[in-house]
Amino acid sequence: MTDAELIAIARAQAAELRRLSLRDAEVEVHGPEAEVLLSDPQYARGGGLLVVIDTATGTVLRVIPQL
Repeated sequence: MTDAELIAIARAQAAELRRLSLRDAEVEVHGPEAEVLLSDPQYARGGGLLVVIDTATGTVLRVIPQL
């Protein structure tokens, strides 16, 4: 999967959780899993989401709020 596809999946998950203001995204791929960190540059800390995605299927494995 491309970074853009992974970010789109993470943003869809954030929208389901009503977290729409997360504009920045960083992607790290670790073997079969990708971690997408969504954050808002307006806040120095907290408020983001870390979304772990299976890169083969696009399934969201975990969503971890960032404090």
